[in-house]
Amino acid sequence: MIKVRNQKAISHVARKSMKASRTRNVIAILAIALTTILFTALFTIAGTIVNSFQQQTFRQVGGDFHGTFKYLTQEQVEALKGDPLLVKTGARLLLGMPSDPPFNKAHVEVSYMDKTCAAGDFCIPEYGTLPKEGTMQIACDTRILKLLGVEPKLGAELTIPSYIGTSTDAPQLREDTFTLSGWWTYDEASQASHAVVPLTYVQQILAGYERQGPEDVTGRWDLNLYFKSSAHIAEDMDTILKNHGYQSDTPGAENFIATGVNWAYLGAQFSSKADAGTMISFAALLLLIIFTGYLIIYNIFQISVTNDIRFYGLLKTIGTTARQIRKIILKQAMLLSIIGIPIGLVLGYLFGNVLSPVVMSTLSYKNTFISANPLIFLGATVFSLVTVLISCFKPGRMAGKVSPVEAVRYTENAGVKKSVRKNNGGASVYRMALANLSRNRKKTILVVLSLSLAVVLLQVTYTFTKGFDMDKYLRNWVVSDFIAGNADYFQTGNHFSEETAVPESVISEIDSQNGITESGRIYGTTGMVQEYVTEDRYRQHYGQWNDSETLDFMLKQKEHTADGLVADSAQLYGMEKFPLDQLTVIAGDLSALHD
Repeated sequence: MIKVRNQKAISHVARKSMKASRTRNVIAILAIALTTILFTALFTIAGTIVNSFQQQTFRQVGGDFHGTFKYLTQEQVEALKGDPLLVKTGARLLLGMPSDPPFNKAHVEVSYMDKTCAAGDFCIPEYGTLPKEGTMQIACDTRILKLLGVEPKLGAELTIPSYIGTSTDAPQLREDTFTLSGWWTYDEASQASHAVVPLTYVQQILAGYERQGPEDVTGRWDLNLYFKSSAHIAEDMDTILKNHGYQSDTPGAENFIATGVNWAYLGAQFSSKADAGTMISFAALLLLIIFTGYLIIYNIFQISVTNDIRFYGLLKTIGTTARQIRKIILKQAMLLSIIGIPIGLVLGYLFGNVLSPVVMSTLSYKNTFISANPLIFLGATVFSLVTVLISCFKPGRMAGKVSPVEAVRYTENAGVKKSVRKNNGGASVYRMALANLSRNRKKTILVVLSLSLAVVLLQVTYTFTKGFDMDKYLRNWVVSDFIAGNADYFQTGNHFSEETAVPESVISEIDSQNGITESGRIYGTTGMVQEYVTEDRYRQHYGQWNDSETLDFMLKQKEHTADGLVADSAQLYGMEKFPLDQLTVIAGDLSALHD
């Protein structure tokens, strides 16, 4: 078979054919642009939701690092941070946590952070700088300044009472006065406030200090980690530990290092928790979007080929092959895509920026972080091109198969048997419209289907944005609008005691406020109270925070009865009617407790 170089001729015919149908080209460009707008806007909104979720969860977790090696020595920090798997690291040395007023209602951590750690923990000053080494400077957030009654001003002096040996039996109070070198705005989503001090200051305070067990956070080094990807954080961390002779599976062993994976990263969650149902749902949604765009563009090219069918028949008479005709149609589609896709990308991203805050407000997000990920534009471009190529396939085959004689005689409803019906009602616009639709039932079905799928896609989007019920989510954690308690109750490691009880006078004053319809007291006791539970129940409860190897180690340390029950600490509660009625009864009956 002789190979003829006819690419230039095909391109020339494609361009000339396009110039002869300017109106059709405009409509096709609009169809391609609209499809690209759909993909771009959807990917922008989805990317913004993911980015906003991650950014706000970062602030709840405490940073945007991928993972953390915890409770390290300085020697371990130096050894681990040079591993080739790591892109960058950030180190922190914790000094203490003030808990006396005015910090009894706020979790505050005083520590040294290097620049990478400070940036990852959102502790880079908006005004001023991080403290310089060899000075008594400090940088902190606005909540700390507000609690101390200090005006945010560079050079201002503030005194922070910090306990050395936090979580030990004999913490030592340390009070020093610092000069403010910088500050940043406190984020309400954060779990803790941070005060950053120089490393030289922390080392001076901790000279000769020995940590008193694993619960003593004073003098503990943490190493925050960043990898090339967030897809396999836990596996990458285990690899690093093995490379340096450490492990994270057996607590209590000499080479044990505790690890933490940043659960804010969707990549880490998706790779570990994605099931078949989730994958099928994502695939179905993408197929729905592609099919919707396909129908829109397919209808345009189908109509175009139908109108130009005689032209393609004439090309056949001069020797043009079916393959060459398909190439002509594909060339036209690509030329139209070169114009339509960039327009769609720009408009789609603009629409996505406008719609994202609206969508985020329905999801009860306080802040919106617009995503400008290049994958948004790359993905929208690829999906649009794929949709155009698929849409051109069938019209191209139809144009390539037609013979010159058939092209001359071609009519859209050829081959359809006409039935003659007598109608005494006369002509009407509605009958004429119905008759026109019935001329080509296949085309009518495709047009109706494309319009219907657009509505379905809109409905799916609306259902997704409205599908999150904040009240239902909060019911898993709190059953009332407000909780009143001693400041110690809301701190980490809270406990019940006579000192932390809310005075009756305060309760009476609260109940006397307008708008309160129901309330009830909860009593508790913290002490050496134990219950005996099955091993399955123990694993189910503590498995929320520990892996199977850690659970095995914890169970070995526990007392077991002869029949295999495990001794576990218990918290005793007493409740009045209102909180008691909010409990979900799994088995039994609580009616006797109302008496």
